[in-house]
Amino acid sequence: MTLTKAVTRAEDARSSDPQRPLADRAATAARAELRGERTGILGAIGPAGPPPLARPRRVPERWSVVHVMERMEEAFRILARLQIPTRPRGYINSMPIHLYDQGDLNAQLETYELERMAQLRNRVRVPPSPSEIARMEEALQWPTAYLGGAEFHHVARAVNLGSLWAAFDADIDARLRRMKVPRRAFNARKLQGLRIIAHELARRRVAIR
Repeated sequence: MTLTKAVTRAEDARSSDPQRPLADRAATAARAELRGERTGILGAIGPAGPPPLARPRRVPERWSVVHVMERMEEAFRILARLQIPTRPRGYINSMPIHLYDQGDLNAQLETYELERMAQLRNRVRVPPSPSEIARMEEALQWPTAYLGGAEFHHVARAVNLGSLWAAFDADIDARLRRMKVPRRAFNARKLQGLRIIAHELARRRVAIR
């Protein structure tokens, strides 16, 4: 038996082992397929462990500009997940339901509108946890608490808008053009505000979370 055949048999045996992680079995099966061998391909079939629901948060040892920025962006993302009522209680939509015929559905299918509407209907909004809401409320009040002076008006606005736009991957350049604010000046104001907030949090010994 040649060395290549021995290695192949050993990999086939390992690929069929249900105790091995699915990713390792898939890699072994991929190598078998590249060699033109079909015996080890089915080794990738098996149960996969549940993926993590969220990435673990990294909390630094001290306040920094980066952590303050991440907390501000996180706060706006959490705020968007809150179920905030937008109409008086008891109000209902009295408009009749529009019925689509086959021609309408075919047109929507061609323009990908049908797929977009299906994604909107199937979207699930996961409400934030109490700890996330607490972090959101804490971070959103930082610009008011530490940048409340008249001299910091543009700085506080840059921190809020910059964090909001970054949280939702908005086109920052297009928004700044409409505001007629240079990108360099906006970034300088935002960085100045984040530095002031980080300095005040460290000086007041606010718990890092």
